[in-house]
Amino acid sequence: MQISLTNSINPHLSAEDIFQAILGSRGLENEVAQKLFLNPPTPTLKSLIKETGIKLSTLKNIQKILDSHVESGDDICVFGDYDADGITSTAILWQTLVYYVKGKNIRVLPFLPDRHRHGYGLSIKAVEEMYDGKSWQTSHYPDFFPKLMITVDNGIVAHEAADLLSQKGIELIITDHHQMADTTPVAGAILHTTSTSGAGIAWILALYLLKENEFGMSLIDLAALGIIADMMPLHGINRGIVVHGLAALSKTKRPGLLALYKYAKIDPSSISTYTISFVLAPRINAAGRLFDPYDALRLLCATKSDSAEPLANKINSHNIDRQELTEVALNSISKESFAHKIVVVIGDYHEGIIGLVAGKLTELTHKPSIVISNQGDSLKASARSVPGVNITELLRSLSVPFLSLGGHSAAAGFGIESSTKDLFLNELYDLADRIIPDELLEPITKVDFELSPTQVTLSLARLIATLEPYGIGNPKPKFVLKNIDVLEDKQLGSSGKHRKLIVECGSKTLEVLLFNTKEPYPLKNISQLVATIDINSWNDRERVQLIGNYVEV
Repeated sequence: MQISLTNSINPHLSAEDIFQAILGSRGLENEVAQKLFLNPPTPTLKSLIKETGIKLSTLKNIQKILDSHVESGDDICVFGDYDADGITSTAILWQTLVYYVKGKNIRVLPFLPDRHRHGYGLSIKAVEEMYDGKSWQTSHYPDFFPKLMITVDNGIVAHEAADLLSQKGIELIITDHHQMADTTPVAGAILHTTSTSGAGIAWILALYLLKENEFGMSLIDLAALGIIADMMPLHGINRGIVVHGLAALSKTKRPGLLALYKYAKIDPSSISTYTISFVLAPRINAAGRLFDPYDALRLLCATKSDSAEPLANKINSHNIDRQELTEVALNSISKESFAHKIVVVIGDYHEGIIGLVAGKLTELTHKPSIVISNQGDSLKASARSVPGVNITELLRSLSVPFLSLGGHSAAAGFGIESSTKDLFLNELYDLADRIIPDELLEPITKVDFELSPTQVTLSLARLIATLEPYGIGNPKPKFVLKNIDVLEDKQLGSSGKHRKLIVECGSKTLEVLLFNTKEPYPLKNISQLVATIDINSWNDRERVQLIGNYVEV
């Protein structure tokens, strides 16, 4: 493990000096930038348009198209996706349109593709089923036939499906944040930016259509959920949405979210980017990955606890199934070695967990990873990457004909014919081994500061806490301390994999928590400790503590 140190030790720096240096290293060098970051104002439509680069003329055109279909009494479909960002995007825009057409004889229905039957995004199969009426047979409106379709979180590379919609006389509006191809699909309007998630874009459109009224602003909680779940960088507009969205989520009255909190054992007052990323989003994703994404959509849009409770219970059980399938898959490949600069595994994996397995493989190997589900005549795959390697661009550089391909720099999904597997692997390995620099594959821990023990104070911990919420683009600051004597090493939990250390650095005694550690027991000396600084609150008393990330003995 290499440690990349931003600031070397200077024992004379105060807590405020250290904090200012951390802000400066994150590009926040002046008072105005720091104030906007630490206390972002409630997002407004004007600020969102400015920061995303979205054109006001595009929003006006979308409303013009929408109004023309409303005047004609046409059915309208919101076409979403089956992951957490896609489901929150769908919930935002569907509720917005229902509000928008209130009092008019207009039907608005959401459509979420089935991962197994339709594949990702706006597909030929999905369009054909909607056109034939199969998609609506179990809905309240079996005769539903949309003349306008609005995508959320997908569609920007759906050229063939867009052409088919045009041929069938269905007007298309695309809203998406994924990476564009060289050309865009045929559509009445395209609302696209890569600066936020699908839910962020859906919320911008909602604010415009509803003139930033109270109902439109209330959807910020779902926008924040989608942004965090899709691992968008938490700076700029995303930070503003997330800061105020978390506040809304902590006080939510949505029956679906309250029921999900209950089954996930989350205290609403402690909602954070962590609880969304590792507790809520996996449960929402589990519905679409393994079973029915409509369960998650119905939960988010539920208006009564009686209907929300069984849905939350169902989704919670799906998440347990997801965890078990992922563990089985990882165990099956745990002993494999990977000689190339990109990891590829192929097997009879459940399609709904291949993205999770790819993410875990990238975490373990620090290489871009692709996990492929063998489905007979075709192969479906999910990819995850490391910083500096744009996995979607790398895949698009291959000559192999893809059945589907979409994504962004850090993640992608695609399908290929089984007959092209060998060609795909040969091209992929050759390209990855040639163009990926070795240094991008070396695990590096970025550390903000080397501290002396006397600098680990409650004052510094309180200043650090103002940087929350943490996430992609705004990680929690890490610090390194050297030459530590361990006075006490106590194992925690039944397995003993968690530890509580009492350490001595110089003349100061500190408490250190280690989670899921594999370090020998008991520890006596630590040459380097990389840790974050936290505040331990107990019985109305606060004290500083360290949470260890890396130990070198």
